[in-house]
Amino acid sequence: MIDQKFLFPRVPVAVVDIGDTLEALLIRATLESMGAVVTLHLPGTPGDFLTLLAGGELVHQHLIISGHGDENGFVFGEYIEEIDTSMLIEGSLPPAVIAEHARLDGKIVLSTCCETGGKRYGDAFVKKGGAALYVAPDGSPEGADAPLFVHCFFHALLARKQEARAALEKARSYDEAAAMFVGHWGRR
Repeated sequence: MIDQKFLFPRVPVAVVDIGDTLEALLIRATLESMGAVVTLHLPGTPGDFLTLLAGGELVHQHLIISGHGDENGFVFGEYIEEIDTSMLIEGSLPPAVIAEHARLDGKIVLSTCCETGGKRYGDAFVKKGGAALYVAPDGSPEGADAPLFVHCFFHALLARKQEARAALEKARSYDEAAAMFVGHWGRR
């Protein structure tokens, strides 16, 4: 990406809006204020989302999934009959389907979606999908807590140039809601 060759390089970050547009736009603006160049992805269907996760080299090094989650997975909701939703459970995309499609070799993935931080999700993104780090809430943070966590994490990562492990610990230490975000690490 050409922005990385600038005198003051800009880090490319992808924000994927799967159902919380206001949050995604806030996160985009926050990242841009820290010097990142942000690509906003608006997948219209669960299949589009899976295509993005399978993108391999075409996916930016940093990927943020903005949306909602529940006990079944990433919430997509209902679609017209012509849209393939066979991979959804009660309108949500489970981690087993992510594991089948994700090709995120060495990427840092952060989800703001409630209930997507458990071991099954970590395994889907890291063990099966190849991500270097997957971060998500293992619980249900309040609406404003997720963008605040994203800001703290990426401020440490981009503005302070901290390693991902230190950035995660810094962001998690902000308060109890931030501590709800857990990291799943790939091989070093």
